[in-house]
Amino acid sequence: MLLSCQHCDYKWDYRGENKYYATCPRCRYKVKIPDKIVVTGGKLDLKSKFSMEEKPVRMLGIAGIVNKVLQEYQYDEDMLIQIFLKLQRTFGWITREMLSEASLQLGIPLSRAYSIATFYKAFSLSPRGKNLIRVCMGTSCKVRGSSIILDKLQSLLGIKPGEITPDLKFSLETVNCLGCCALGPVMVVGDKYHGHLDISTLQRVFKQYW
Repeated sequence: MLLSCQHCDYKWDYRGENKYYATCPRCRYKVKIPDKIVVTGGKLDLKSKFSMEEKPVRMLGIAGIVNKVLQEYQYDEDMLIQIFLKLQRTFGWITREMLSEASLQLGIPLSRAYSIATFYKAFSLSPRGKNLIRVCMGTSCKVRGSSIILDKLQSLLGIKPGEITPDLKFSLETVNCLGCCALGPVMVVGDKYHGHLDISTLQRVFKQYW
């Protein structure tokens, strides 16, 4: 299928499986695949009409990683949050190169991609440890001693909120609310909630992760 990029005028023989959009091999601009394909002589000729140098090259590294996720979401820029969530679930965090590639391949401003990645607490632009610990510092938890729990965690791990242990085993963060105020003070390790914490229960909890 012969496609032409509206952004850089590059033409290439597209052989991918995506039904909606293709990515220009030269500038990575999103190109819409026509709804109807002209068939000549009752046969669809997919042989390239261009030289070997003009054939699309396989995306490698960060570009290939991002492109694979974008294909899953059909290059829909309205699915940017879900795209970032998929990238983060796969790699643990979102690199700045991933943000740049996503904006380039979707044809959106880098500032938009960056603002979404920094606005939502769920996203991290720096490496995270194997076990992400989030301590609730909301009013309900704070009056029940979450500050004491946080101090003890910092002492046990040797790091402050926003940091990662040298062995990459733990990351520590604070949040304003975890949505379970009746269990305060609360912390979450990965996806597991631990409530009604005190110093003794905190140490018992940590034996599961050391």
